[in-house]
This record gives sequence, C-alpha cells and structure tokens, in this order.
Amino acid sequence: MKTGRFHIILDLEKVDNQILNDEEGLKKFLVEVTEKIDMHVLYGPVVVSGIPENPGLSGFVIIDYSHVSTHTFTRNGEAEVDIFSCKPFDKEKATETVLNYFKVSKSSIRFQEVCWV
Repeated sequence: MKTGRFHIILDLEKVDNQILNDEEGLKKFLVEVTEKIDMHVLYGPVVVSGIPENPGLSGFVIIDYSHVSTHTFTRNGEAEVDIFSCKPFDKEKATETVLNYFKVSKSSIRFQEVCWV
C-alpha cells in the first residue's frame, strides 16, 4: 500500500526579532510542535545561525514520520515553518502551535498545504 504525504508550509510576517533570534526558544518550539501533532523526535533539534548577509536562524528535527523545519529572517521580521509527514496530522493544532510561538495572528501568515494520499 502506498504511503500518504502530508505537508504544510506556513509563511509568517511581522514577527518580533527577539523571537526570531531565540535559539533555545526555537529548539523548544521544534520539539513542542512535534509533540502537538502526536509524533516523536528521532534526531535534533538542530539550530544554526545564518550568515551576516542573511541573518536569522535555521532549525530542524527529524521526526518518526519525516521532518519539521524552520527558517527565520530577522532583517524582514519573517519566519517559515515546514511540516512534512507520511502520517496524517492535525493541521489546526500545528498551525495554532506556530501562531502561539511566533506570537502572530492568522492574518500574518500565508498557508500552503500539499497532500498526496
């Protein structure tokens, strides 16, 4: 039987730079969002700083069904969150967790869903 693919991408704007630069906070977020969608971290979280020309953080966790990754861009007050899984997950819980961590409203995000079943 073929495995499904479930993928959401959240493109956030108007995010406070303090959140965008918080390495420890981003690590906790990556674990929290994984737990909220009823999955488990297999590796990570890994978070690294960007280069001076493109400041921010990039982080990821490998989860039992694929990955969660985040990129922040302090110059523009933006963040990107990517959740990909071969197991269905609650997109609303995931989105709510993202909005709560980054302290933005739904009007400050663009949401894209890609799904193959």
